[in-house]
Amino acid sequence: VSERRDRGRGGVTGVVRGLQAGREAKMARDHSGLALAALLCALWAGSGVRGQPVLGAPLTNVTHGKFSFNDATHRVALQVITPFVMEDTTKTGNEAFSGYTVDLLKALASELDVEFEFFVANEAERESSQKPLELVGAGRALGDPLEAHIAAGAIHITASRSKTVNFALPYYFLGYTLVVKVPPSVPNPLTFLLPFHELLWAGIIIEMLVVGIVFYAMESPAFGQEESDLVEGSFTGFFDAFYWSISALTCTLDKAPRTWGGKVVMLGHGWFMLIIISAYTANLASFLTVTAQAPTIQSFQDVADSKGGYTLALPKGQSHEQFIKFEEGHYGYKFSVVWKDTWEQCMDAVRSGEVDATFEDTPVVEYYLSNTIDDPCALTTVGSAFSPVGYGLAFSTSNTDFIPYSQAIVHLQELGELTKLAKRYNIGPAAAAPPACGTNSSGSFYIEEMWGLIAMTAVFVGLGIATALIERFYKTKDAAVAPSGGGGGGGGGRKGCEGVVKEAKRAVAAPLPVIE
Repeated sequence: VSERRDRGRGGVTGVVRGLQAGREAKMARDHSGLALAALLCALWAGSGVRGQPVLGAPLTNVTHGKFSFNDATHRVALQVITPFVMEDTTKTGNEAFSGYTVDLLKALASELDVEFEFFVANEAERESSQKPLELVGAGRALGDPLEAHIAAGAIHITASRSKTVNFALPYYFLGYTLVVKVPPSVPNPLTFLLPFHELLWAGIIIEMLVVGIVFYAMESPAFGQEESDLVEGSFTGFFDAFYWSISALTCTLDKAPRTWGGKVVMLGHGWFMLIIISAYTANLASFLTVTAQAPTIQSFQDVADSKGGYTLALPKGQSHEQFIKFEEGHYGYKFSVVWKDTWEQCMDAVRSGEVDATFEDTPVVEYYLSNTIDDPCALTTVGSAFSPVGYGLAFSTSNTDFIPYSQAIVHLQELGELTKLAKRYNIGPAAAAPPACGTNSSGSFYIEEMWGLIAMTAVFVGLGIATALIERFYKTKDAAVAPSGGGGGGGGGRKGCEGVVKEAKRAVAAPLPVIE
């Protein structure tokens, strides 16, 4: 029986190793080999013999739904990483640990009739995923004493690791997410112009100019139109006509066309301005805010293509190092990396501006931005997730307990328990969106959001004052050189004479009253 078991284990190990070798070039991007290997091992395990629940020894008779571990205690070496494994230092024993992976193990305890003893794999390197693997035999010689049955936390299933430990089927699939600093929000003095595109503004200006020229040609006294609201003079009359055209946009009309041609033009111009004003008003509110600049980095590919131009902060002792080496070795990318002790330090480095970006497992980032960080608007994610991989429970290569654990994980997945766990910790597709970021959450506009419009108004007021001063200067000059007396009645000047002539013409043109 012993020889048969050894031969069977050797055959299955060969299948597993063959599948693992075939995955090496993909760096844990395809887990179908592990799934197939686990199923083959499950078929073989059904014909095994009863083992003993001794630390490190395989229990080949245990399959989910048929046999159990009979309340055996399995020691679990943990990697502390939120939200999968979190420790409350005010408590002791298993009560001190919580998180997605811990809750999963508690559910597996009921499925397999097993008990767990949780402990941190390495207090000095609590976030290291390599330390728990070493305690279940990774890097140790066959037969060396083991300190744990299971390594758990947020441990990536990779091809290189699969050569040193046995992984159960992945219980969570994920990828890396790139995190960058949110650029500072700056007021835009031209925000009030943003509802319309530059070409549309140019078209509006051209339309007003053309209509002003038409008004001048149809309504100006310079072209023989005696009844006109335009001022006399070629130069001043043209600008008065242009002002007339613009005033329709600002709803400050003080003139009316006298000719039928001018009235028809005014109808078309007024309709055009009505639509423009309505469209502008409808879109204005969404633009009158302090806008944030878009991050320079938009995806991980931008970092890779920069050839070290962007600096990354990454945690030591995790699978990030293998990923970077793979990308550099297989694709020729060059990365500038600052290695930190923890992923939290990497986030702080991005936030302080020491580096440009970092990347971490998607659920870790989701939980951090939604629950941990004090300012959720300080950091943001960009691009889509990359380098998909799965989390798995790790066992010694001489331990086939990964078979019933894999079956139990599949059963929990079918029951929807894994989805419930993801919702509980606000990770995964069902996670709530992070809080909206913005400097103005009250709905009111601030002075800095309007200072561009205020500045534009001040410019027009200044131009108006300057124009009035120039106009008064020339009027005073004309009054000084005009002859005294005459139709003006004591120095009425040129304007008085022109007014008298104008009134006389109107009186002559008026129809005579009928005398009965």
